[in-house]
Amino acid sequence: MQRLDKYLANLWLLSRREAPLSCKKGEILLNWETTKKPDIKIKEWDTITFNWQTIKVLENIYAILYKSSGYISSDEDEFWYPSYKKQMLWCPYVNLLHVAWRLDVDTEGLLLLSNDWQFIHQVISPKRDKEKEYEVHLEKEISDNECLELESWVTLDDWYKTRQAKVKKIEDKKILLTITEWKYHQVKRMLEAVNNKVIYLKRIRIGNRNLDWLKKGDWKLIQPPQ
Repeated sequence: MQRLDKYLANLWLLSRREAPLSCKKGEILLNWETTKKPDIKIKEWDTITFNWQTIKVLENIYAILYKSSGYISSDEDEFWYPSYKKQMLWCPYVNLLHVAWRLDVDTEGLLLLSNDWQFIHQVISPKRDKEKEYEVHLEKEISDNECLELESWVTLDDWYKTRQAKVKKIEDKKILLTITEWKYHQVKRMLEAVNNKVIYLKRIRIGNRNLDWLKKGDWKLIQPPQ
C-alpha cells in the first residue's frame, strides 16, 4: 500500500504539492468516489480517475511495444533521437517502465518493458539463455552452407565466437535468426561474418513473448510472468 499522492507523482501526473489542491477541487476520484485526502492509502487494483483518465493501481507493470525504426531504447531522448517512450504517450504507466533487451535505433520490433527489476534481470541474465528471434533481410542471397555456419558458430570481428543459433531460411535474402546471447550489433556482425549485410532487422520474439497483433508504434500490457 502507498499514498495516493505518491502514486500519482510516480506516474508524473501531478506533483505531491499539487495533489492537495486537486483533491480539494474534487478532481481526483478513488474507486469512483471523490476523495479529499491526498495521503489516503491505496492498494493494488484500486481505480483512480484524474484528468479524464482512469487508471488501475498496479504494483508491477509488464508491457510490450512494437518499436519503430528511428526511436532509441533509452528512457530519455539522446543524440537527437526520441526515446521509445514517445510511442507510448497514452500509456499511464510509461514513466515507470524500463527496457529488457534494447534494440538499435534502426531496428524495429519487440521491446519488453517493466518496472519489475527482478523480472528484467531474469530476462537479460546470460545464465537464462533467453531466446531472441529476429526477422533478417539481407543484401545478398544466403546459401544453405552459410546458414549452417550461423547455426554452428561464427567468429565476430573482435574474435568472439558465437554460441549455437537457430536459422530458418524464408527466402533467398530473408531468414529467421534465433540467438540466446547479446553482443553489440550481434545479428549484423554475425551476417558480416558470412560475408553478407543486414538491410532490415526486426525482433519478433523474446522467450515466449511475441508481437502478436501489434502494429508499429502499438503497445499492450501483458500478464505477469508465471
